[in-house]
Amino acid sequence: MEESNTSLNTSLIYFFRNERTDIEGRMLDDILKFTPDKIENCHNFMQWIFPTKEKSDYNYYAPIIDDTFKETFQNDKLAKSNFCKSCQLYLNYIGFQCNNRNIICKPNSQMFHELPKHNLLRITRMLNSLNQIGNSKCSKQLYKLLRQETDLHPYKINDTTLHYWRLTQDEEVNNKNILLGTIAGNIIGSVYKFYPTKNIDFQLFSDSSYFTGDTVMTVANVDWLITGDSLLGIMQDYGNRYNNVGYNRKFLEWLNADEPRPYNSNDSSSATRISPIGWAFDSLEETLKAAKQSAEVTHNHPEEIKGAQTIAACIYWARINKSKQEIKEYIEAIFGYNLDKTCAELRYYHYHDTSFQRTVSKSITAFLESTDYESAIRLAISLGGDTDTTGAITGGIAEAYYKEIPLKIREEIIKRIPDEFIDMLQKFYNKFIKK
Repeated sequence: MEESNTSLNTSLIYFFRNERTDIEGRMLDDILKFTPDKIENCHNFMQWIFPTKEKSDYNYYAPIIDDTFKETFQNDKLAKSNFCKSCQLYLNYIGFQCNNRNIICKPNSQMFHELPKHNLLRITRMLNSLNQIGNSKCSKQLYKLLRQETDLHPYKINDTTLHYWRLTQDEEVNNKNILLGTIAGNIIGSVYKFYPTKNIDFQLFSDSSYFTGDTVMTVANVDWLITGDSLLGIMQDYGNRYNNVGYNRKFLEWLNADEPRPYNSNDSSSATRISPIGWAFDSLEETLKAAKQSAEVTHNHPEEIKGAQTIAACIYWARINKSKQEIKEYIEAIFGYNLDKTCAELRYYHYHDTSFQRTVSKSITAFLESTDYESAIRLAISLGGDTDTTGAITGGIAEAYYKEIPLKIREEIIKRIPDEFIDMLQKFYNKFIKK
């Protein structure tokens, strides 16, 4: 007969009081004496020292806690003190130490990313357990240190692990609360720039799907709109910190210049970073003014400025619920773009055309023919050319118009962008959209 959850909760409290054994006959004091080799090679103690609300996939007899356990535990000083000792045991093993609930890196210690990979799953359990028994402050401290170490060694921890760690902090971004349209289109399109397809039924994500400079500069514009600091300085800062993401030669020269000046380019990148501007202002006049300011930092070619303003205007009109026909007519009348060609015609006649004017018209046409966010991205990628750019532009407009992105896409994007970007996007949402 299975032991009731109430009975298991009681047993666990006694276990943490060092008054009862676990299912293997070990007292907590026995576990606290584990050597590093024992910690590494014993696989049935973690579920006892870091219990969670979820059933373990690896240990059938592992305890499962509930809110009753949490309340009892939080009122038992001895159990809480011994739990802290359990935390210290494992923290020491993965390269940290805790003094008076202040977690720090342990000098000259082997770090978690140098240990066998199953320790990454153990860390996820530890983060969850800390939250679920009421020690969320410690969970946040540990998570912050983990991310700091991961940023120093970015290739040691994979995106899936980072995703699950974020989940323990409720950082799946309440993920409907940030704008991801441009970034999702950019990441999905990044692969097909080198492996083009005319088929709309392509695979959305692969191991090679990654953000490019279009995403970095979009976040830089978000930062500018939030802080009001120098956009030039912000773009150089982000660009030099994220400098291996496919920038073209002219932009790299601009990034590294002591006195950077706009370089009269006509390469379409000013329009890819413009999407947050379409959300930030209450009038078209303000939107167009800010779009011009953003473009001119690097691109003072008249077509680039017009293109940036066109896309910002599209997003502005889409978010205030103008119809597709109204948006098409406005773009043709105000900015002079010809949007009469269909996606099928563009795919046939202009598949390899990467000119700025054609990139803008392709991106808008893909949105106009779409039925939802995903179909917009699929159409944009199928039109060929600079697909990470068309994906980004189309994605920004489609998000503003359809007001949602499929959860499966949002989750994949969150896995692929730095926490810094997520934090900035959340601040933007709170300041400009959650009004």
